[in-house]
Amino acid sequence: MTTEEFRQNRKKIFERIKSEEGLDESLEESIVELYGPRGKRAIEVVKSGRVRRENKRWFVQGREKEYEVVGSHCSCYDYVLNIATGKADVDMCYHALAKNIEELLDM
Repeated sequence: MTTEEFRQNRKKIFERIKSEEGLDESLEESIVELYGPRGKRAIEVVKSGRVRRENKRWFVQGREKEYEVVGSHCSCYDYVLNIATGKADVDMCYHALAKNIEELLDM
């Protein structure tokens, strides 16, 4: 379950991503500070070009398979078991975070 402080920090980071031309070291550190290992993996996925858009659908290549991400919802086990149930202290799996980062950078 995420806190109001988490949501405010996420909003600030997403606004920074949208206003930047790419991910700089400071922005990457902020993402990792907020999302932990999921943030680090999301950055790696974005940098390695494993996020793609097909018409209006988004896909993220994970370690073993490709996942479709709709908004901030993903079909992966982490999302289903930890994010959707509120067990995690973040609001997205790394696939959904990578998709959102890529989408904001493309705006």
